[in-house]
Amino acid sequence: MFRNSRIFNIMKIGIIVEPYEEQNTSGISYSILSQTRGLLELDHENEYIIYTSKSFKKERLTENARNILIPKSFLGKNLWFLKNSFFNRSVISDVLIFNMPLLPLVLPRHIKTIPIFLESVYKAPYGLSLKRRVSMIIQESFVGTAIKKAKFIITPSNATRDDLLSHHSVDENKVKNIYIGFHNLDGYNNESRLDELQESYFLFVGRVKFKKNIHNMLEGFIIFKDKYKTGHKFYLAGLSDGNYRKVLEKRAMEAGIGEDLVFGGFVSDEDKYRLYKNTDALVFSTLKEGFGMPVIEAMSLGALVITSNRPPLNEISNGAAILVNPESPDDIAKAMSEAVMNKELRKELIKKGKENAKLFSWEKHTKELFNVIKSV
Repeated sequence: MFRNSRIFNIMKIGIIVEPYEEQNTSGISYSILSQTRGLLELDHENEYIIYTSKSFKKERLTENARNILIPKSFLGKNLWFLKNSFFNRSVISDVLIFNMPLLPLVLPRHIKTIPIFLESVYKAPYGLSLKRRVSMIIQESFVGTAIKKAKFIITPSNATRDDLLSHHSVDENKVKNIYIGFHNLDGYNNESRLDELQESYFLFVGRVKFKKNIHNMLEGFIIFKDKYKTGHKFYLAGLSDGNYRKVLEKRAMEAGIGEDLVFGGFVSDEDKYRLYKNTDALVFSTLKEGFGMPVIEAMSLGALVITSNRPPLNEISNGAAILVNPESPDDIAKAMSEAVMNKELRKELIKKGKENAKLFSWEKHTKELFNVIKSV
């Protein structure tokens, strides 16, 4: 039963949990779900409305939270909020939190919005379908509207915050950097289907797509293999984009290392734990990220990390990783050799990485986010 918010001075806090996934969750969907779970566990006083396009798992709801279903499409969401703002105010919150670009364009003035930029992209990257590129361009065109209406704006790194401020005219006091947490896999050491993986390997964790720059990582791996003639494999743990995967497979075959490029697909927590614990290094030299969660996941489990010298990856790695120019295969190959050959550097960075991972948690993130919510 929900108390009258006006009488008891209770806020109605709405969270648009989209994309919402319970199975195979990763990246943005994992972050949104973790953030929502943290707020519900932390705050038992205010009322929460969880907006989803499919039913939210009942076990996740607390006594002060309810689930409201909204349309999945961008236009459908906007029409739903517009309609109910006039005809059913009981399902409309006082504060609305959402991940960009899931912006309801038309809202009553009393609603305070807090958009969260877990990922900032200011131009559609090469390699996407025409339909997807057009969709991203349209979505980005709404960013200015979201910023103008927002009470506060949340970014997961200083780099993303700087990007936002450099691309848009916005009061810097409105933009709050709150580091997100990571998927703490410590303890997922049960039996896994990867027990038979005996070879030495480098690891990439994340969706296998062009924007993740895996083609340059592969070129670095090819140079490393050609120079050192080792039995190393390059294990890609993540769902694959079909066309991009074909390009990578073709290049590996041309270089004579077709069997050394392993597409692992989506991996369970137990499998991911095993991969991190046994890899010679996580190679995560992507071109652009909002945060870069695999970097901290790997560090927390004692894996050496090779990552980009660009923000935010150089920011969150905090001197505990081998940094490379992500567009230089030679740089990546050199880092791979250091990861394998330089035992002292390896020992030093692994130790630093474990300490660095302690700076990030969902508990810390949600406490800081809740303080922002209370201040609106």
